[in-house]
Amino acid sequence: MWLASRHDIGRAKLRVSFGVMPGQIGTSIRANTRKIHSGDRESNAIDAAGLAVARERFALVGRDVSHLSDDQLSNLVAELDRRFRDEALTTAAQAATIILDGVKADRWRILVGADAHKIDEMVRQSPERAYDIAFFDEFALAAGWTERLSLENPELRPSS
Repeated sequence: MWLASRHDIGRAKLRVSFGVMPGQIGTSIRANTRKIHSGDRESNAIDAAGLAVARERFALVGRDVSHLSDDQLSNLVAELDRRFRDEALTTAAQAATIILDGVKADRWRILVGADAHKIDEMVRQSPERAYDIAFFDEFALAAGWTERLSLENPELRPSS
């Protein structure tokens, strides 16, 4: 999310931070985006077109879900949506506090959440790798996203 820099409007001074870079924030944005793209904002059901898109997206990130039935895939997507919202490292309230505190402190760049700090660090260390799937998997492990990703990557499940 990018915001404009400082502006003077008449007598009023408007101060905003230039860059707000959030990590995973515990909201329903993942599920809501899917609903909006489906054209049905009210239903949690995933139609055939939505399932096809889900299969394509999993394939794009190197995840084979071809063995899953439509019901299994729908359940997987619903579970990932739930975990994105409920198990995020940063709640929406915490994110709001971090952003507002950053603006009040006149920071030009605000990283929201430990995962935002981690990906910032990793991208700075190796910017060329930032677009590789392996980079994302390494980031997810380093950022503590292991449990959420374990649904997509059984090999990443923590040992019991």
